[in-house]
Amino acid sequence: MTKIERSIVIDRAVDDVFEFIHDPTNDAVWQTTLLESTPLDEGPIDVGMMVREVRRFLGVRLELTREITDYEPTATSAFRVVSGPVPMSGAYELEAVDGTTKLTAKGDIEAGGFFRVARPVFAKMADRELEASLGHLKNLLEAGRKPF
Repeated sequence: MTKIERSIVIDRAVDDVFEFIHDPTNDAVWQTTLLESTPLDEGPIDVGMMVREVRRFLGVRLELTREITDYEPTATSAFRVVSGPVPMSGAYELEAVDGTTKLTAKGDIEAGGFFRVARPVFAKMADRELEASLGHLKNLLEAGRKPF
């Protein structure tokens, strides 16, 4: 199991950050390996909602479906992959800090197949991708991009 965790402070209110990162239509804007993100259920995000994703990671196109397993607005959310080539789960934790938001993203990835053989490279690349995505998110939101 590969565990990754990164935190970043974003100079935006926690409500803004939470809403932006929990709108699947924004996912491909800030996540560097994500090509598509499509909710498979109608209505607002909540526990049990399924989201289909298409990613390009290490030159490989990956299609997966993730299920929201925890959802507490402005505080935390979690997911697990229910179909796709890489079993994983993850979570976002948000904390308001003097008008800014501390966002912590965590992931547990079970590398199999090709990714198991290249596990050290896979872990390093996943960590770098998370760091890049969070930095991109920070830049977008702090530049005044309207998250709504």
